[in-house]
Amino acid sequence: MVDDHSTDGTPDIAKQYNCTILTATDGAGANAARNLGAKQANGEILVFIDSDVMIRRETILGIVERLEEKGVDAVVGIYTARHRHESLVSQYKNLWVRYSYIKSSPAIDWLFGAISGIKKPAFEKLGGFNTDLLARHGNDDIEAGKRLARQNVRIELDMEIEVEHLKQYNLWTFMKNEYHRSAGFAELAMSYGEAGRSLKGGFVNVYPLFVISTALSLPIVAVVVAVALNLLPLWTLGAAILLYLLLNIRFLNYLEQVRGLFAMMFMVPFLVLDHIVCMFGSVVGLLKGIFKKKS
Repeated sequence: MVDDHSTDGTPDIAKQYNCTILTATDGAGANAARNLGAKQANGEILVFIDSDVMIRRETILGIVERLEEKGVDAVVGIYTARHRHESLVSQYKNLWVRYSYIKSSPAIDWLFGAISGIKKPAFEKLGGFNTDLLARHGNDDIEAGKRLARQNVRIELDMEIEVEHLKQYNLWTFMKNEYHRSAGFAELAMSYGEAGRSLKGGFVNVYPLFVISTALSLPIVAVVVAVALNLLPLWTLGAAILLYLLLNIRFLNYLEQVRGLFAMMFMVPFLVLDHIVCMFGSVVGLLKGIFKKKS
């Protein structure tokens, strides 16, 4: 256990379980702490988990069994559908992440900081996580996975390896998270020359229909405002709403199956807000990526 200036008594609790405790002296963030722990670890497999997830015994066993398969160098897990925080925004975010992973193919080119297992030689070949990237912005593990994939390291997504995510959102923290996440993803897509891929096959776990809905979110909002001001006929509003629902019907159906029709209907505003916030974040990220390339 790497203690990076914790204030909640974590080291004292860890001592009760005979953990090896390392202290991060420079406070350089989660990625530096991860690299420190990996450097000192003696095992053949490195398992990285976030501090806000709950794992089960089967989680570790699943990682070990999958990495025993020939040619598999890293494995990534998924959030459970279960989420103990009942606020609709927390439920929405948890289920969106799970759904986006379900939509992904088994062979991936990214890691997931919440639950990933990597063979130690592959991690050493990677050179560790990039300490210049902030883990809380959600693109540090993605960037590490991209570097791994470019070195022909095989990464697999396993739906049977599940962890419960304990993060609780309110409206403000949800918007803040989505903005930084989308900005980081867009900037990373530009730096790897994969911005165009987002519309065809998605970028990492962001599936194409979400990207398209994000791109169309502001024009659809403009149509709503124009109809309200009598600048456009009423039928254009119906067409815009129908288009939006058709783009997101599968995800909405998934929400209804997991949480029920009533909860799904109340989650629709979070989906709309998600697209709008991600639109702004993506524009900022793309501009940052373009600027960096020119620099």
